[in-house]
Amino acid sequence: MSGYDPYIDAMRKFNSSNQEDRSVNELIGIARGITSDGTVNKAEAEYIVKWLDAHASMVDKYPFNILFRRINDMLSDGMIDNDERAEIFDMLQAMTGGTPVADSIESMSTTLPLDQPMPTPIRIKGSTFCLTGQFTAGTRAKLHDVIKDIGGFIDNNVTKKTDFLVIGYIGNENWAFSSHGRKIEKAVEYRDNKGTGLSIVSEDHWIGFLVNSYGGVDE
Repeated sequence: MSGYDPYIDAMRKFNSSNQEDRSVNELIGIARGITSDGTVNKAEAEYIVKWLDAHASMVDKYPFNILFRRINDMLSDGMIDNDERAEIFDMLQAMTGGTPVADSIESMSTTLPLDQPMPTPIRIKGSTFCLTGQFTAGTRAKLHDVIKDIGGFIDNNVTKKTDFLVIGYIGNENWAFSSHGRKIEKAVEYRDNKGTGLSIVSEDHWIGFLVNSYGGVDE
Protein backbone atom coordinates (compact mmCIF):
# COMPACT_ATOMS: atom_id res chain seq x y z
CA MET A 1 0.00 0.00 0.00
CA SER A 2 1.52 3.29 -1.11
CA GLY A 3 0.98 6.65 0.50
CA TYR A 4 2.55 9.18 2.79
CA ASP A 5 4.95 7.66 5.33
CA PRO A 6 5.97 10.18 8.02
CA TYR A 7 9.00 8.05 8.96
CA ILE A 8 10.34 7.98 5.39
CA ASP A 9 9.62 11.70 5.03
CA ALA A 10 11.48 12.45 8.27
CA MET A 11 14.46 10.35 7.15
CA ARG A 12 14.59 12.16 3.82
CA LYS A 13 14.66 15.51 5.60
CA PHE A 14 17.32 14.20 8.01
CA ASN A 15 19.52 12.95 5.18
CA SER A 16 19.06 16.20 3.28
CA SER A 17 20.05 18.18 6.37
CA ASN A 18 23.10 15.98 6.93
CA GLN A 19 24.15 16.41 3.31
CA GLU A 20 23.83 20.17 3.61
CA ASP A 21 25.86 20.17 6.84
CA ARG A 22 28.60 18.19 5.09
CA SER A 23 28.57 20.64 2.19
CA VAL A 24 28.84 23.61 4.56
CA ASN A 25 31.75 21.97 6.37
CA GLU A 26 33.45 21.20 3.05
CA LEU A 27 33.05 24.80 1.90
CA ILE A 28 34.43 26.10 5.21
CA GLY A 29 37.43 23.81 4.72
CA ILE A 30 37.94 25.15 1.20
CA ALA A 31 37.65 28.74 2.47
CA ARG A 32 40.26 28.06 5.17
CA GLY A 33 42.63 26.58 2.61
CA ILE A 34 42.23 29.48 0.21
CA THR A 35 42.65 32.19 2.86
CA SER A 36 45.55 30.50 4.65
CA ASP A 37 48.13 32.43 2.63
CA GLY A 38 46.40 35.78 3.19
CA THR A 39 45.20 36.34 -0.38
CA VAL A 40 42.85 35.04 -3.07
CA ASN A 41 43.88 34.59 -6.69
CA LYS A 42 41.73 34.30 -9.82
CA ALA A 43 42.00 30.50 -10.03
CA GLU A 44 40.82 30.17 -6.40
CA ALA A 45 37.88 32.51 -7.03
CA GLU A 46 36.92 30.48 -10.09
CA TYR A 47 37.13 27.27 -8.05
CA ILE A 48 34.70 28.64 -5.44
CA VAL A 49 32.19 29.52 -8.19
CA LYS A 50 32.61 26.09 -9.81
CA TRP A 51 32.15 24.33 -6.45
CA LEU A 52 29.02 26.29 -5.57
CA ASP A 53 27.60 25.74 -9.04
CA ALA A 54 28.00 21.99 -8.53
CA HIS A 55 26.13 22.09 -5.18
CA ALA A 56 22.62 23.17 -6.07
CA SER A 57 21.37 23.08 -2.49
CA MET A 58 24.05 25.60 -1.54
CA VAL A 59 23.99 28.00 -4.47
CA ASP A 60 20.30 28.79 -3.90
CA LYS A 61 20.64 29.28 -0.14
CA TYR A 62 21.47 32.52 1.69
CA PRO A 63 24.23 33.58 2.24
CA PHE A 64 25.97 31.30 -0.26
CA ASN A 65 23.87 32.65 -3.13
CA ILE A 66 25.30 36.10 -2.41
CA LEU A 67 28.85 34.74 -2.40
CA PHE A 68 28.20 32.94 -5.69
CA ARG A 69 26.65 35.99 -7.36
CA ARG A 70 29.29 38.38 -6.04
CA ILE A 71 32.28 36.36 -7.25
CA ASN A 72 30.55 35.70 -10.58
CA ASP A 73 30.09 39.46 -11.02
CA MET A 74 33.74 40.08 -10.23
CA LEU A 75 34.90 37.47 -12.74
CA SER A 76 32.59 38.68 -15.51
CA ASP A 77 35.40 40.73 -17.08
CA GLY A 78 37.83 37.80 -16.91
CA MET A 79 39.94 39.22 -14.11
CA ILE A 80 39.85 40.38 -10.50
CA ASP A 81 41.55 43.50 -9.15
CA ASN A 82 43.06 44.05 -5.71
CA ASP A 83 39.85 45.46 -4.19
CA GLU A 84 37.89 42.45 -5.45
CA ARG A 85 40.54 40.07 -4.08
CA ALA A 86 40.24 41.76 -0.69
CA GLU A 87 36.43 41.54 -0.75
CA ILE A 88 36.44 37.84 -1.65
CA PHE A 89 39.05 37.20 1.03
CA ASP A 90 36.94 38.94 3.69
CA MET A 91 33.81 36.99 2.71
CA LEU A 92 35.64 33.64 2.79
CA GLN A 93 37.37 34.49 6.06
CA ALA A 94 33.98 35.30 7.61
CA MET A 95 33.03 31.67 6.95
CA THR A 96 35.93 30.33 8.97
CA GLY A 97 35.05 32.01 12.28
CA GLY A 98 33.93 30.28 15.44
CA THR A 99 30.21 30.98 14.99
CA PRO A 100 27.97 29.02 12.60
CA VAL A 101 28.63 30.18 9.07
CA ALA A 102 25.17 31.58 8.32
CA ASP A 103 25.09 33.49 11.61
CA SER A 104 28.62 34.76 11.10
CA ILE A 105 27.91 36.18 7.65
CA GLU A 106 24.35 37.36 8.16
CA SER A 107 24.73 39.06 11.52
CA MET A 108 25.57 42.67 12.07
CA SER A 109 26.69 43.60 15.56
CA THR A 110 24.33 45.77 17.57
CA THR A 111 27.47 47.51 18.85
CA LEU A 112 28.21 49.08 15.46
CA PRO A 113 28.59 52.82 16.05
CA LEU A 114 25.89 53.93 13.59
CA ASP A 115 24.48 57.43 13.78
CA GLN A 116 21.39 57.54 16.00
CA PRO A 117 19.17 58.64 14.46
CA MET A 118 20.62 57.99 11.03
CA PRO A 119 20.45 61.00 8.71
CA THR A 120 17.47 61.48 6.40
CA PRO A 121 17.67 62.39 3.64
CA ILE A 122 21.14 61.31 2.55
CA ARG A 123 22.52 63.83 0.07
CA ILE A 124 24.49 61.96 -2.60
CA LYS A 125 25.23 64.63 -5.19
CA GLY A 126 28.30 66.54 -4.06
CA SER A 127 28.92 64.29 -1.03
CA THR A 128 31.90 61.99 -0.49
CA PHE A 129 31.28 58.35 0.44
CA CYS A 130 33.47 55.60 1.81
CA LEU A 131 32.08 52.04 1.71
CA THR A 132 33.30 49.25 3.96
CA GLY A 133 32.36 45.61 4.46
CA GLN A 134 30.45 43.52 1.92
CA PHE A 135 27.12 44.60 0.49
CA THR A 136 24.05 42.55 -0.33
CA ALA A 137 23.08 45.12 -2.97
CA GLY A 138 26.16 44.55 -5.13
CA THR A 139 29.92 44.77 -5.28
CA ARG A 140 31.63 47.84 -3.92
CA ALA A 141 32.81 48.69 -7.44
CA LYS A 142 29.21 48.66 -8.67
CA LEU A 143 27.99 50.79 -5.77
CA HIS A 144 30.85 53.22 -6.37
CA ASP A 145 29.54 53.60 -9.93
CA VAL A 146 26.02 54.28 -8.61
CA ILE A 147 27.33 57.05 -6.36
CA LYS A 148 29.41 58.63 -9.15
CA ASP A 149 26.52 58.43 -11.62
CA ILE A 150 24.36 60.45 -9.21
CA GLY A 151 27.11 63.02 -8.72
CA GLY A 152 28.82 61.84 -5.54
CA PHE A 153 32.48 61.17 -4.84
CA ILE A 154 34.39 58.15 -3.51
CA ASP A 155 37.00 57.86 -0.76
CA ASN A 156 38.68 54.44 -0.63
CA ASN A 157 39.66 55.26 2.95
CA VAL A 158 38.07 57.47 5.60
CA THR A 159 39.46 61.02 5.44
CA LYS A 160 38.47 64.39 6.86
CA LYS A 161 36.62 65.02 3.59
CA THR A 162 34.41 61.91 3.96
CA ASP A 163 30.74 62.80 4.45
CA PHE A 164 29.32 59.27 4.82
CA LEU A 165 30.77 55.90 5.83
CA VAL A 166 28.34 53.19 4.68
CA ILE A 167 28.74 49.79 6.36
CA GLY A 168 27.77 46.72 4.33
CA TYR A 169 25.19 44.37 5.82
CA ILE A 170 27.39 41.29 5.54
CA GLY A 171 29.59 41.45 8.59
CA ASN A 172 30.16 39.75 11.90
CA GLU A 173 30.09 40.60 15.56
CA ASN A 174 33.88 40.88 15.67
CA TRP A 175 33.86 43.92 13.38
CA ALA A 176 36.41 45.75 15.56
CA PHE A 177 39.00 43.09 14.74
CA SER A 178 38.20 42.80 11.03
CA SER A 179 39.82 44.66 8.15
CA HIS A 180 36.80 46.93 7.68
CA GLY A 181 36.84 47.67 11.42
CA ARG A 182 39.79 50.02 10.96
CA LYS A 183 37.71 52.31 8.74
CA ILE A 184 34.89 52.28 11.27
CA GLU A 185 37.20 53.23 14.13
CA LYS A 186 38.69 56.08 12.11
CA ALA A 187 35.22 57.30 11.14
CA VAL A 188 34.13 57.32 14.79
CA GLU A 189 37.20 59.38 15.68
CA TYR A 190 36.43 61.96 12.98
CA ARG A 191 32.71 62.05 13.81
CA ASP A 192 32.93 62.18 17.60
CA ASN A 193 36.21 63.97 18.29
CA LYS A 194 37.11 66.05 15.25
CA GLY A 195 33.70 67.45 14.32
CA THR A 196 34.08 66.79 10.58
CA GLY A 197 30.35 66.21 10.09
CA LEU A 198 30.88 62.60 8.97
CA SER A 199 27.89 60.26 9.33
CA ILE A 200 28.06 56.47 9.80
CA VAL A 201 25.10 54.66 8.25
CA SER A 202 24.06 51.08 7.56
CA GLU A 203 23.59 49.57 4.12
CA ASP A 204 19.85 49.05 4.61
CA HIS A 205 19.31 52.71 5.57
CA TRP A 206 21.35 53.94 2.60
CA ILE A 207 19.76 51.51 0.11
CA GLY A 208 16.33 52.45 1.43
CA PHE A 209 17.08 56.07 0.55
CA LEU A 210 18.34 55.05 -2.92
CA VAL A 211 15.16 53.04 -3.56
CA ASN A 212 12.89 55.89 -2.48
CA SER A 213 14.79 58.62 -4.28
CA TYR A 214 16.37 56.98 -7.33
CA GLY A 215 14.58 53.66 -7.80
CA GLY A 216 17.28 51.51 -6.20
CA VAL A 217 20.41 49.82 -7.55
CA ASP A 218 19.99 48.22 -10.96
CA GLU A 219 21.31 44.67 -11.21
